[in-house]
Amino acid sequence: MKKFLSKIYGNLASLRRKLYKTGILKKKSFDIPVISIGNLSVGGTGKTPVTIATAKELQKRGLNVCVLSRGYKRKSKGVIIVSDGKDIFVDVETAGDEPFLIGKNGIPVVVGESRYEAGLEALKTFPVDIFILDDGFQHYQLNRDVDILVIDATRPFWKDNLLPSGKLREPKYFNKYADAFVITKLFLLNETQKQEFFYYLNQYAKPYFLAKEKFVRLTNGELEYNFDIMVNVDVGIFAGLGNNNQFFRYMMDCADKCGFRIKYTKSFPDHYDYKKLDLYKDVDFWITTYKDFVKLSREQIKENKVFALIYDLELPEDYFKYLEKKIYIRKGRKLSGR
Repeated sequence: MKKFLSKIYGNLASLRRKLYKTGILKKKSFDIPVISIGNLSVGGTGKTPVTIATAKELQKRGLNVCVLSRGYKRKSKGVIIVSDGKDIFVDVETAGDEPFLIGKNGIPVVVGESRYEAGLEALKTFPVDIFILDDGFQHYQLNRDVDILVIDATRPFWKDNLLPSGKLREPKYFNKYADAFVITKLFLLNETQKQEFFYYLNQYAKPYFLAKEKFVRLTNGELEYNFDIMVNVDVGIFAGLGNNNQFFRYMMDCADKCGFRIKYTKSFPDHYDYKKLDLYKDVDFWITTYKDFVKLSREQIKENKVFALIYDLELPEDYFKYLEKKIYIRKGRKLSGR
């Protein structure tokens, strides 16, 4: 039954893309460059950290960057300015967890069901040199100059299946519409798994770039700590991500290396709102992801002694050279500040 439903789902996805490709459904465009960062699956690939890393590096190069997002599972409608890069104007429920997290990184963010309408609002509100679409691979309504597909090395699309049999939102062959791939979570593979991964990856003949990921610090929202505070303690870990097991696997590896004990693991659905949080009290503290942490109240953090793992993602210089080349070819503009 699931295979039958997956076939129907795939046919509908193909029809939708075809309607836009043939012009039956119309696309909108901006004069300024647009970079789309997305994936084929329903979450957990690391597309939002890639969006943040891309935006921050472009800011360093003098560009006024704005991220456009749908704001998945936000408790609001219409176009809303989440951040102008200096201040955050709404709470996490209004913004959605991923746009809120992007805004916390000093990046202007506007959410809206229509990214085009969100972009128009941004252009009226603050200077914008370039737009980045967070989770934009399936948002055909807006033309983009570069389409980046993020691939989770632990769960690449070629090993997955369409919903509901698997986690794919679109057929595997839709990878052909991407200009390039960004690979995340490679550090979770052993050498044999890496060899297999690159064997299949190279068959797609696409340019690809490897993200460097580090989990180096903890925070309680006020101060930051290194892993020394973890030695010889009992902790619980919880997450509400598209792929919680990745976080749990990493924390278990850290426990072996740093000398702490994981007493409990608790898994919540992706984009969980944490209105209710019942955690055991017989641990020294609980650790979660920063994406989950920003949704907790101060009372929940204090009562449960919750710390967030700070995640750093870096992209290679070749990636930004590639973006610059693509945008120059398609828009005739260089990625440099005014």
